[in-house]
Amino acid sequence: MVKEHYLPGLIAGFCGGLASTAVNLVLILLFKVGHLRFMDFAGVFIFGHPPANLGENLLACFAFLGFSATLGVLFTYLVGSPPKPYLLMKAIHFGIGIWFFSYAVTLLFKVPELAKISLSSALTNLLASAAYGLILGLVLRFLLEKTAAPNQ
Repeated sequence: MVKEHYLPGLIAGFCGGLASTAVNLVLILLFKVGHLRFMDFAGVFIFGHPPANLGENLLACFAFLGFSATLGVLFTYLVGSPPKPYLLMKAIHFGIGIWFFSYAVTLLFKVPELAKISLSSALTNLLASAAYGLILGLVLRFLLEKTAAPNQ
């Protein structure tokens, strides 16, 4: 039984953040579905406006990845150890819950840069959040099995 939650959660959350960023950018840049990136959310919270240049985009991207890693730690502590039953379903549900919560926070606090979100952007971000949860769960399961194997 694995008692450590922090590092596996951090790694799994970071990997989930990378996957969600990739899905988000592919849908927006390649398939032209939506326009609001996760980096835009981070940029608004950091700068007060969406990222406008390469430096701001990079910082916003790293901030989002750090936030994703932190959420991975939170998820790992919430599901407990060992999180065997329905781990992937729990992780996807968590990712979608974060999507909903982040939209609700921007609405409740009336963030003007994020006040009007199109259906296509909302769906793009929903799919990317589900991808975050899926990769979070897959990586976490892999890491927990890898660290638990020598102890058995």
